[in-house]
Amino acid sequence: MAHITAQEFDTFIRLLTEHYGLNIVHERLLKANALVSRKRPSGWQPLASQLYQLSAGLRRDHPARHAIELLWQDMMSSQTEEDQQDTLDTLAERINACLTEKFKVIPEKQTDLASALGAYQQAIAALSTDEAAYTEILLRASTDVAKFLREHKEEVLVAPVLAEKPAENADGLTQKEKE
Repeated sequence: MAHITAQEFDTFIRLLTEHYGLNIVHERLLKANALVSRKRPSGWQPLASQLYQLSAGLRRDHPARHAIELLWQDMMSSQTEEDQQDTLDTLAERINACLTEKFKVIPEKQTDLASALGAYQQAIAALSTDEAAYTEILLRASTDVAKFLREHKEEVLVAPVLAEKPAENADGLTQKEKE
């Protein structure tokens, strides 16, 4: 799993609290012994700060990390049906085809990786939101893929759109326009 930044972590917690509500997230964290104080935070920001410190941004093996990862997985899986999961698995295989055995990006396949990440992001976004899809990819990505994604974010997000556009010939016209 890649290391996520404090801002990405904030987005992660905000999305969870928007989906479940602050009260439910807080209750589930208490039940998982992820928090020591029963005092409910005033909003998602103080909760995010506390959880970031407890879990070291999802790097530390702490009950808070496990609890929020489980909440996230439940949220994402509740939005995905079995046939959609098969499509996501196929798209994940396209991403993995651009990586070495140690999950490093193969330099010659960077264009293919951007396209595969874009397709994966678009498929997840169709089930939830663009922001949740981007966060999901970051949470699942290896360190090298997360770095690539951050560096090529705009390219990745427009990759599916570019793939759908018809190709133009030398005249600047598509085949359909020429006919």
